[in-house]
Amino acid sequence: MLVVCPPSIQAQEQPLVQAEMLASENEPVKAKLIAEEESIQPGRPFLVGVELQMADGWDTYWMNPGDSGFPTQVEWDLPEGFTAGPIQWPYPEKLDNESLVAFGYTGTVLLLSEITPPKSLPADEKIELKADINWLACKDSCVPGGISASLAMPTSDAVPTANQSSATLFAEAKEALPQKLEQKKGDLAVQDQKDHILLQFQAGADSFGEIESLLFIPEEGEVVDYSAPQNWDKKGEKLSLNVKKAHPEASLEQVKGVLIISEKGGVTRAIQVDSNLNEVESVAPVATDGVSSVAVALGLAFAGGLILNVMPCVLPVIALKIFGFVKMAHQRRSVIFQHGVVFSLGVLVSFWILSGGLLILRAYGEGVGWGFQLQEPVFVAILASILFLLGLSLFGVFEFGTSLISLGSKTSSSAESPLGGSFMSGVLATLVATPCTGPLLGPALGFAMTLPPVQALAIFTSMGLGMAFPYLLFSAFPKMVRFLPKPGDWMIVFKQLMGFLMMATVVWLLWVFGAQTDQMAIFLLLASFLVMAIGAWVFGRWTNPTRKKTTRWIATILAGVILFVSGSAAILTAKNFKEMGSPSGGTQLVADEGREAYSPERVEELQAKGVPVFVDFTAKWCLICQANKVILHSSEVEKAFAEKGIVPMIADWTKKDPVITKELEKMGRTGVPVYVLYPGESGSAPYILPQNLSAKTVKEYVGKLQTPRTTVFAD
Repeated sequence: MLVVCPPSIQAQEQPLVQAEMLASENEPVKAKLIAEEESIQPGRPFLVGVELQMADGWDTYWMNPGDSGFPTQVEWDLPEGFTAGPIQWPYPEKLDNESLVAFGYTGTVLLLSEITPPKSLPADEKIELKADINWLACKDSCVPGGISASLAMPTSDAVPTANQSSATLFAEAKEALPQKLEQKKGDLAVQDQKDHILLQFQAGADSFGEIESLLFIPEEGEVVDYSAPQNWDKKGEKLSLNVKKAHPEASLEQVKGVLIISEKGGVTRAIQVDSNLNEVESVAPVATDGVSSVAVALGLAFAGGLILNVMPCVLPVIALKIFGFVKMAHQRRSVIFQHGVVFSLGVLVSFWILSGGLLILRAYGEGVGWGFQLQEPVFVAILASILFLLGLSLFGVFEFGTSLISLGSKTSSSAESPLGGSFMSGVLATLVATPCTGPLLGPALGFAMTLPPVQALAIFTSMGLGMAFPYLLFSAFPKMVRFLPKPGDWMIVFKQLMGFLMMATVVWLLWVFGAQTDQMAIFLLLASFLVMAIGAWVFGRWTNPTRKKTTRWIATILAGVILFVSGSAAILTAKNFKEMGSPSGGTQLVADEGREAYSPERVEELQAKGVPVFVDFTAKWCLICQANKVILHSSEVEKAFAEKGIVPMIADWTKKDPVITKELEKMGRTGVPVYVLYPGESGSAPYILPQNLSAKTVKEYVGKLQTPRTTVFAD
């Protein structure tokens, strides 16, 4: 700490002496005490300011310094009978320094304190006011500093006159003090909304100019997440500002701070915030998307799970399950029902594990969403290996009666087939279904993320029940199978066709794997598939019942070793190349699609220039996303974008990306696809398009860009 003794007071004849402790020219901060008035009248309070002059590039800190630093401290040493009030802080600047956010001052700042003298003082005497001032100044590094300063003022029974030399400085400091909001100038309401604080501000008539931005800064730390963007929108005359809490699980009873309002023309005002909060059950308006109750979310989740059965992600597995029902058509009704129930149980258990893992990871601060497992190259490699082996089985390379996804029974004459195959069918169906959020599921899953764990799991359970419902129906009423073709030679052809469909799914997963790693990783994974195919061929060729028992045992062991080695190679390849793929979303240009990579800063920059932006939140493991690209790249849509000057962007969520996850959360979504159209006006809330796109739908939303709007959801 720099401690400098005050200089001798040389001008005793002057009515006011400013005791000043100036650091050397190389020091980052110069400090001094100055008074608003030229003399002290007994019993009359007056203002004294601590003036801090920061060198270029240096800053000092506000009462809440943010992520780092400490506030400037003033300790008064006053004559007997004098008292000093607390520091009156002008509103601060938000100082961003890499990953840290701080609140403080640059240039010159005047920290005010009200000094109250006693009611009785001798006339025409010099009174010396002393203060120890300590600060932390930061630029590329931080330097603590401090001085002991004094200020001599004469006493007088007359009403003091203003100190003209400091009048402008005091006027500016008072203008920068946060003010209480008078009723005629506007209305401010603050609410605790689970993981956000919602501030709703309505300006009185002619009280404010055209507002360009809002920023809330709390007086205390650990109240809000400083690094999270503060999003605001305007609906009529009411402004709403959503501020993310530092600890979403904490319930706030009171919030104090400053609401900084920036108006067009460079005018900035600060309003005191001191509100008792009423916690509300709903989340921020942009996150509910019309889902206002658990009952509605349960219904949407069930319907969405039902629709999953016709989504391309699940089709290969579902087709085989129906094929299994056809093969079991002549078995006892109780057996068919057991298989339906066990299949449904496999679906539900998988949903419970995935949703439970999702909730746990999010509770520990991980930025994950629905389908998070497909962002891991290791999981993609394992799933691709399983489907590859299943495809080989469907082609007849090998037969495995209790394979991962049993076709119902070994032969049409067998008494009963193992239930384990039906259970694993449900598991596999769920694993390949998670990339598809599908219609109705986006709002339901987004709402589930705002609920307590038990209610959230109930919504995921409803989704699983919806997906399993058709098979429960088939198993409960086996006569419905009669609407399907009777068993015959067509089943062999159908099984082989499903093999091609399964291999197409493997090709898709390899594409996803390549996007997460690199070309060498794809080559090594394909090589492991070749070795797997050899192991499967050995198993199928030499383990059938016509072979000797010894031959079957040797072939089984050899095939097992080959499959183990090739499977391990696939997993190790994925693990080793996990971090070697190109970075996702926001860090590079997506040249292959002619789109700019997404970043929130870039969107804000373009909006500030009056340029609208269309963002495609997508992932290569999302088949609906890929199908919709045909629409987004059509000549109609491209022409509509060009006419409005819209900049299209890609937010690629194929790999984990916390920035994209955070933006999806703001939209009330936990998965992709999500299509967002940002108007070309700063502060205007975006439009969120339906998940199932058409050129007509996109053009309709593009046509709404004339005026700023509040967020509109269209699911």
